[in-house]
Amino acid sequence: MTAKPLTLNVLKFAQANEKITVYLTKTPAPNAIKFSERDALQLKSDNELGDDWTAVYCVTSSDDNNSFSVTKATSPEYCKADEDCWSISFLKKYYTLQLTLYFKSLGLPCRNNFVSDTEVWVKTNSPYPNCIGYKAYTLRVQFNYKEKSFEMVLISGEVHSVHSKSINDPLFSEIDADDFGWMVYGTEIMKRKFITANAQRNLSQVFPSLNPKLRSQLKFAVPTPDKGNRYVKQFAEMEQFKIQFLSSDALTAFMTIDLNWKVETPHFFDTTALKNLQFGDGNHTQPKYGMPQFGPKELITDEVVFFFIGHANDTPLAATLNDYFKGNYPSEFKGISEYLKMMYCTEPKLSIWFENKENPLPEIEAALKAKKEQNTIVNSKRYVAIYLSPHSKTNPSNSIRKIYYQLKELLLMHGIVSQTIDVGKAWGYQRSLMPAPTVIDNNDGKKPISKALVKQGFHYSLANIAVAIYAKLGATPWCFEKQETKELVIGVSAYMSRDLGKKYIGSAFSFTNEGRFQGFECFSEHQISELAGSIKMAVKDFCDANTSISRLVIHFYKKLSYRDLKPIQNALAELKLSVPVVVVSINKSFSDDLVGFDLSAAHKMPVSGHYLSINNYQYLLYNNQLSKYGQEKMDDREGYPFPLKINIQKFMPNEKLSTSIPDEEIVPIFEQVCRFSLLYWKSVSRQWLPVTLRYPEMLAQIAPHFKYKDLGQLGSECLWFL
Repeated sequence: MTAKPLTLNVLKFAQANEKITVYLTKTPAPNAIKFSERDALQLKSDNELGDDWTAVYCVTSSDDNNSFSVTKATSPEYCKADEDCWSISFLKKYYTLQLTLYFKSLGLPCRNNFVSDTEVWVKTNSPYPNCIGYKAYTLRVQFNYKEKSFEMVLISGEVHSVHSKSINDPLFSEIDADDFGWMVYGTEIMKRKFITANAQRNLSQVFPSLNPKLRSQLKFAVPTPDKGNRYVKQFAEMEQFKIQFLSSDALTAFMTIDLNWKVETPHFFDTTALKNLQFGDGNHTQPKYGMPQFGPKELITDEVVFFFIGHANDTPLAATLNDYFKGNYPSEFKGISEYLKMMYCTEPKLSIWFENKENPLPEIEAALKAKKEQNTIVNSKRYVAIYLSPHSKTNPSNSIRKIYYQLKELLLMHGIVSQTIDVGKAWGYQRSLMPAPTVIDNNDGKKPISKALVKQGFHYSLANIAVAIYAKLGATPWCFEKQETKELVIGVSAYMSRDLGKKYIGSAFSFTNEGRFQGFECFSEHQISELAGSIKMAVKDFCDANTSISRLVIHFYKKLSYRDLKPIQNALAELKLSVPVVVVSINKSFSDDLVGFDLSAAHKMPVSGHYLSINNYQYLLYNNQLSKYGQEKMDDREGYPFPLKINIQKFMPNEKLSTSIPDEEIVPIFEQVCRFSLLYWKSVSRQWLPVTLRYPEMLAQIAPHFKYKDLGQLGSECLWFL
């Protein structure tokens, strides 16, 4: 199968003017461009600017007759022999400013984002009451050095909901200033803490955009996320934006846009064989069918006991879940014994029911201690706690959210893995009981307990719950075939904790190429030497168990700097290993800035295995459910992920600079990324980001909340954080 051309969200444009004149200023001003340090030095030298010009800015028009005007050509072809032209750096800023001024002239709110792109807000519908929706579009000016031409990337972004009441309305009088995010004032978009003096004098015209904190304060329910086809939706949005705004004659004053989308032919490798997963008694391409048909890859022979922890009012839900786990509703879920090929066992006196929803930990801790003293919990058995959480994980209260982490740590300290089920999602807030008068005895054997009537469709989540529990117990639900290459794969990812105000880094070590994980660590973002030390131990353990190692592969959440790499290289040198280190940096949120569309297909999603080189060592990789051309029937639950943005660096031993990657090495690296994306054991629905990044991110999200760092063997070797 050969690759099909992809249509990119990129428009080429030509510069309309041979020369550009600007006016220099030493102070920042509205709509002023700040020159780069290199450009500023050149301008100060050419124009004999004094030492008081600590920085150089420019505006495109000036009424000051004494201002320094500078005229330069926009391209070397327009320069005379003794002239220099404007730098690419300046021209990108210049055209970005011109685009911003153009959209503001149309009355559209605009801002420049953190990478200085133009972001335009266009009115649309809002899912929230009393709000006006704004669809954000980003225009990024870039220079294609290969083609020696300017380009504009058009990015269709999220919808911002702006409240119809102004910031000085009594509705917002009791809301803390830190809970506000973006504000819209005419065509200006600004942060609350950076509001301009003009906006401050006209607060009745300043309107707040919803962010998570403000949304929570206003008690707005979060709408169900749209899991439809992003390719079809976003391409239609970009087409509409292009026709409505980019074909205007007003733009020809400074640029001439080619309104035909850029088309490139990518490379391709077949991913069909990569998706052949191994289960207990057979192979299948999809876990949601392979698990019930063939069972898990590994069997658990230990005696495992399940019990419930929850509020006293939620015992009817436990009774219903117990029925599901026993297999009493086989048409909806086979039950734990049949699905996981392990005995489902509960002990009635083991479950724990607390009274205080706001602070349940003292009751739970006391109950666990008593059960251990009474030998209700014994070391010869393994335990799984099903925690029926009375609170949503998005609860605005920090103390309520902490309960989840505190309970998980408490159970791990007792050697117990846990699975949390949100009572509100399972049973609902308008709770119903089964119409039949079926009752069971509760723990004391006296008072009967009715069974909960769970929400429609809840049973679909039971397969995900079962798989996650199985992985937390340390067993393998499924894996891919054994690979011949002897290499250690390490995943390093990060999570920014808003509650703690710090970024944490998690790491996961895969000791086999078929995807067996062992060893998880968590560090703050500054503990690079500690991370290197843990990698050293992982490499040593791998070498002790294998005769040789061909290379170390690191899946990293960002492009790795030499400063970050050096401690890792030193650690390898101490082990006297002379092996290359391949760093595969993967954007965790997929590429939503540069996207390629297959316009020959109705769904517009390119077939998995296509990859496109976008600059030196950086690629777009398509990894999705689509295995062949012509497949129009798609599973919406599998999703329509945008491509992964990947950067590859190969460092030879003790080398500071990365070397070029031969073409024959690129495809095996991409195949490995695709394989590891199939080992997501939190769900039977496939994921498309490799678990070498997903698992460490989950770890970094939870572990920093723990009081103790040493959780014993259970805490460092099993997937308790799923």
